[in-house]
This record gives sequence, C-alpha cells and structure tokens, in this order.
Amino acid sequence: MLSYPMPFRSVPCSIWLAHEGEPDDWHNVPIEYNTDPDIVTTCCYAPGTSRPDTKDDIEDGRPYGAQVGMTFFLPKTVDADLRDALIACYSPDDATLSGKQFKVVGEPYSYPRMNTPGDYSWCIEGVAYLG
Repeated sequence: MLSYPMPFRSVPCSIWLAHEGEPDDWHNVPIEYNTDPDIVTTCCYAPGTSRPDTKDDIEDGRPYGAQVGMTFFLPKTVDADLRDALIACYSPDDATLSGKQFKVVGEPYSYPRMNTPGDYSWCIEGVAYLG
C-alpha cells in the first residue's frame, strides 16, 4: 500500500472526551470534561470553507452571535468515541488559533484505516461559538 502524506504539516493536538456527569434533580445528565486532555496526538487542520449563516443565532443576549468552523484531520491511531469531545491544536506559528478549543460536531467515525492512504483517516468538524 502506498502512503501519501497530508498536503500540510501536522501540529500537536489535544482531545478532551465527553464524560457523563451526575444526574441533577430533573434527571438531566450533564457533559463533563477532564482538566487534562484524554488524548494527546498530532493533527492537521483547515479553516471552514464558508461563513455560517448566523441570522438565527442572534438573540437579545447575543447580538453578535456567530460560530466558526474548523476541520481537523486525525491520525489512524486515534480510536475513541469523539461525540461531544473538545479538540484543540497547537500551531507554533498561529498564536490566534493555538490552544483554542472547538466542540466536535456530530458523531464522527474514521474512514476505513486499511483503505485510506497516508497516516490520517479521521475528518472531524469542530465549531466554536462566539458572541
């Protein structure tokens, strides 16, 4: 099998997996995250390709509500349930992005590892809510 590198350089990446907290009085189960990341790996990233439509995201308490999308590519070695996880990359040449946490969208799965060339088989959509 040929191996093709990602077209851009990887950077350090941390992932905080979602854990169920204790139910409250109304039986709602909150999502909690460890202080330290559950997974430390590398990733590649690319900003979202389109600006989200935020007209429905604006309300009285958030007049400038917006969201920012980011796509993360994770290595084949990652094997975890990433639903509701938090992800952050640490780009050494991008201080604005480095360490910013994004929430994983949906319930992502890896592409078939044996059929995916290169070292990266995960394509994860992350979102940060602003405003």
